[in-house]
Amino acid sequence: MGAHQQVKIVGTNGQVSLGREYSGKMVLIDQINETTWVIKSGEFIPDAEKWLHQGDNMAKLERALDWADKNDPIDNFDQLTKEIGNG
Repeated sequence: MGAHQQVKIVGTNGQVSLGREYSGKMVLIDQINETTWVIKSGEFIPDAEKWLHQGDNMAKLERALDWADKNDPIDNFDQLTKEIGNG
């Protein structure tokens, strides 16, 4: 994939169009200095979901979901309330 340069004009609203093929895509805009920006397309992790990608949390979640798929829920509400009440 070769380098491709284009000259764009910033509109009066401060926007630059990248083209319809990028419509709806997420981009990271890194401002290097006052006159230089680097735009990268990709998928980015929201702050609220970063914990999933730390350590082995994703593997733990996958194991828990796999266990839940293989094990039916049990009705243990009465037992739990007794244990909590005696604690």
